[in-house]
Amino acid sequence: MRLRRGSDFQRVYSARHGRHGKLIVVHWRDNELPHPRIGYSVSTKVGGSVQRNLVKRRLREIARPLLTGSARGVDLVVVARPVALQAPFAELEAEFGTLVGTVLGL
Repeated sequence: MRLRRGSDFQRVYSARHGRHGKLIVVHWRDNELPHPRIGYSVSTKVGGSVQRNLVKRRLREIARPLLTGSARGVDLVVVARPVALQAPFAELEAEFGTLVGTVLGL
């Protein structure tokens, strides 16, 4: 249920569907699968490897319950902005739920 290859990420970016918030940007593209897939992009602008991995762990934990309940076939790429590192977990969770929820139809 994860996007791993660079070609998958490029396919999602080329679809040019996206929603943006203060902390994250969500890009998506419909796929032919019966479940959603997700990938995370956290650049060095966010921080060093420890900080980037912290943001990715938080995003994965937030995404887990949303994606397991969805049957829509869509590929998602979540891009973290630098301010996501300092944001409280609850704020990141609320924005993620709002942006991804609109894409998944939740």
